[in-house]
Amino acid sequence: MAAIASAGAFGVQLFFLLSAFLITSLLLREKVATGDIRLRAFYLRRILRIWPLYFFALALAAFWPLRNARMPLNYLAAYLLLAGNWMTVFFGAPGTFMSILWSVSIEEQFYLSWPFALKKASRPALITIAICLILIANVTRLFLARGVLYAHTVWPNTFAELDPIALGILCAIFLNEPRQFRVATRLILAALGLLTFTICGHFSPRADAAFALFGYPAVSLASLALFMAIYGLRVRFKPLIYLGKVSFGLYVYHLLALYLLGLMLGGKTRTSGRFAIYWCGALALTIFFASASYRWLESPFLHLKERFAFVKSRPV
Repeated sequence: MAAIASAGAFGVQLFFLLSAFLITSLLLREKVATGDIRLRAFYLRRILRIWPLYFFALALAAFWPLRNARMPLNYLAAYLLLAGNWMTVFFGAPGTFMSILWSVSIEEQFYLSWPFALKKASRPALITIAICLILIANVTRLFLARGVLYAHTVWPNTFAELDPIALGILCAIFLNEPRQFRVATRLILAALGLLTFTICGHFSPRADAAFALFGYPAVSLASLALFMAIYGLRVRFKPLIYLGKVSFGLYVYHLLALYLLGLMLGGKTRTSGRFAIYWCGALALTIFFASASYRWLESPFLHLKERFAFVKSRPV
């Protein structure tokens, strides 16, 4: 169970891959359809998609009534500047349920530069850049493994997390049309991905030098396997489609939900009954928070975002 729980943290790498794939695919499609990539419109779309929930979550953590779960002011300043991941690299994670927003900092740093490369570079140049990103990630982790290694110097480090981003870029370049894999192939890919996640979760903590060298590449490849398992799959199950719509909120609020359930249970979750209440209750609360956030906070901005879209992604 501990390995499975630890493996859940690797969903961030899968998230990086999916995000890089989506952004690269949409911008490449825009370039083909219109002959150009409109950077101003892209950044407006990203701001309207990410910032409302992101800054609301930071405000929630900054003004939380219980001091021990409140985000410290020095961390808050870094997160507001979209550099929360670097604050975490140098000083460790803040003791708050919104510490996970370090991943948004990495994404925003990626968004800051990558559209310019897509606008100017040729297809072979983009492939070369993606390969270089993989090399940079591995060299960075090798450098960190040879020095003083802590978990927080690796997982929120932008340069150490570039390989899942690069794999997402390569998928967007090479996968022009959805692949119709056989069901057996998809199941094998999903099983390999989940098994790799679980094995890597077993060998955490990630402060281990061997994990930095071998675990991270394995997690990136497992994320690729899981992505390929679902790529081109036509999902008609409406609840699953809805969860995809509110996925950003699910990510942002899940630690808050776990924190609140922990308070309700007095921190005692060792019995099987309390453990089930803790996880199931947190899941239900996360979905509730994400749904409410999507309906009343995010949707107005998402409708406005559509005005700046030249290539449609999915309906709001």
